[in-house]
Amino acid sequence: MNARRVTRIGAQLALYVGAPLLGSLAPLVVIPAVTSQYGAAGWASVAVALSVGLAGAVIGELGWVVVGPQKVSRDRAAASGLYERALASRLVAVGVLALPVAVASGTLAHEHRTAAVLLGLGILGGALSPSWYWTGLGRPATILLVEALPRMTLALSAAGAIALGAPLESYGAALCAAAALTVLLSARTAGVRAWPSRAAFRAAPSTARSQSVVMLGRTISTLYRALPAALLAGVAPGAVATFSAVDRPLRMGLQFLAVVPQRLQTWVGVEDQVIARRRAVQVVLMNIGLGAAAGVLVLAAMPTFVAVLFTGVVAVDGALAAIAGLLVAVVCAARGFGLALVALGRADASTWAAASSAVVGIPGAVLGGVLAGAEGTMAALVIAEFVGLVLQWGILARAVRAPSGAGSGTAQSARGCTDAERLRS
Repeated sequence: MNARRVTRIGAQLALYVGAPLLGSLAPLVVIPAVTSQYGAAGWASVAVALSVGLAGAVIGELGWVVVGPQKVSRDRAAASGLYERALASRLVAVGVLALPVAVASGTLAHEHRTAAVLLGLGILGGALSPSWYWTGLGRPATILLVEALPRMTLALSAAGAIALGAPLESYGAALCAAAALTVLLSARTAGVRAWPSRAAFRAAPSTARSQSVVMLGRTISTLYRALPAALLAGVAPGAVATFSAVDRPLRMGLQFLAVVPQRLQTWVGVEDQVIARRRAVQVVLMNIGLGAAAGVLVLAAMPTFVAVLFTGVVAVDGALAAIAGLLVAVVCAARGFGLALVALGRADASTWAAASSAVVGIPGAVLGGVLAGAEGTMAALVIAEFVGLVLQWGILARAVRAPSGAGSGTAQSARGCTDAERLRS
């Protein structure tokens, strides 16, 4: 491998890391301004809105972030049509979800309710993110230009305005503007309409149905991954600020760490099933190692990080940091198993894993909050994620051992063809 190739690969990897990193940092620049001007009460309202809005966004993106990159990389000739149909279906989903998200955000927030509504809607707009499309095309620089930079710029503007005395509503308004701007810039770059055609909107129900298995899994998983702060607000409101002070940076960090499985989607999603199985095992091991390293970092750095980020308004002890580190390790490992299962034609396994985790996680988050506050809810999430991981592990082990050309490999090819045909019709 010559020096030029090494430099090119290094630059591409830097972009794949830099784009999500910049996107993850955007909310962090606002938090100190919020806590310094509006205290723990202001942060608690923001945390509830982030929780509800993220739940809506995960449902509203209809599973494209999971299977979209592999679909694009396998059929680039149909990529622009796929983008338009995906955008139309997600616009419909966001329109349907807007009212429930607004009502839930305003109801669960005990103070600053208008700001919570705007922020919930701004986070919901993240469902329209085009990052899955540009990842599939291998164009990380485009993600940086059309999404990460606009989001960071508007977040910085909101942080500055709030620090100077602007209302808390400025944050939500900035995120709403960022979501709209990203859609416009991405559509222009992709060479498609910013507002999809009538045909694309008419196809929205069938497009959503083609994503139904993955969408169901994402929807179920949302209930215990994105809603703990909202659930905690109902049973232990005094613990919301502390729990969210750890959970929100944790989720932002996990968003950044997701660049690894996202980048590996096109690598593991090959037609040759012998190679796919070997890479599936490798991608699991990579994500386990990533999770272990990230978990140790969280344990060591989280208490100090929270103290600085939240300007001393919220304090985190070592026990909560340790549980958070364990959660990161389990989530990263589970992502590796999930990616491997998609590549081997067992995307349905993610739905079963999410369902099993939700059965444990939803009541566990509530019960844990009642019994032990923030630590109890965080521990319940660790147990829930581990239950799903064990289920995925068992299914993947059987898929890897299956005879070549049977079961998983054939299913993957058939499912890919069926999805492509539906999206073209």
